[in-house]
Amino acid sequence: MSVKIRISFTEDEELAGVIRLLSPALKSYKVSGKKEGKYRNAYVDLHPGFQNDEPGEDAGHAIQ
Repeated sequence: MSVKIRISFTEDEELAGVIRLLSPALKSYKVSGKKEGKYRNAYVDLHPGFQNDEPGEDAGHAIQ
């Protein structure tokens, strides 16, 4: 299974920050050449089977 994400951004620094956060799982990305309008788009592919090792929102909550 593969995950594909579309990122909308206005500044290149915004995209760089998102790419940095996704880098452990990042397979590839492509920035759209279309520069018209308020937002630009980038398309990201993540490696199949990537799992986040960070605890989720339920971390530390015991189910009783």
